[in-house]
Amino acid sequence: MSLIFGDKLNTENNAFGLHANYSLNGITNFEDSKALGLGSLNLGLFFSRKFDDHWAWNLELLGKYVRGAKGAPAYSLMEPELDALYSGTKYDRKISYLSAAPTIRYLTDLGFFLEGGAQFSWRTRKAKDYFEKKVPDGELSLEVDVKSQINPIDASYIVGIGAFIGKSKIDAVGIRYVGGIVNVMKNQGNNKHSQVAIYYNLPIGRGKAGLKD
Repeated sequence: MSLIFGDKLNTENNAFGLHANYSLNGITNFEDSKALGLGSLNLGLFFSRKFDDHWAWNLELLGKYVRGAKGAPAYSLMEPELDALYSGTKYDRKISYLSAAPTIRYLTDLGFFLEGGAQFSWRTRKAKDYFEKKVPDGELSLEVDVKSQINPIDASYIVGIGAFIGKSKIDAVGIRYVGGIVNVMKNQGNNKHSQVAIYYNLPIGRGKAGLKD
């Protein structure tokens, strides 16, 4: 898109490009899992629109987005042989989503910005628990599909801080907290996503827009 429309998508007030973040994830009140223990690399696109010297709107669309929890105690797998193998171990829960995250940014004269907004995510087909156990001959692993236990839609709020970097001051880096509003699992009490993410927004097609580093 940027190769075709780069002169329109990347201007003095607009920016379009690639979004990448590394996040630490957890689920509140989820067994005895580690708080923010699950790491994930997430990828997508972003579009930003600057309204004036202090206010801007930003939208990120994530096609690869994983949330979940790490280190929860093993539960019964309803098969004696599997229970015997994995009893006393821990597992990681990983849930894949498609996500849209609109935020409003307040820009300071020093190049920093504060942001707040929302994130809406749609669960894809992949929602699994991953068990592992070391044995004398190596390592055993097991994947359990838990999609039926996960709510199909997740909503969260976003608060964060960032800065524009580079000679043109259009690349954006930042850190944000993404806190869940709705329960992750169905009929399992109060359990919401929590996430801390460090991200980088890289505009593309800057040559056409005349915005060169």
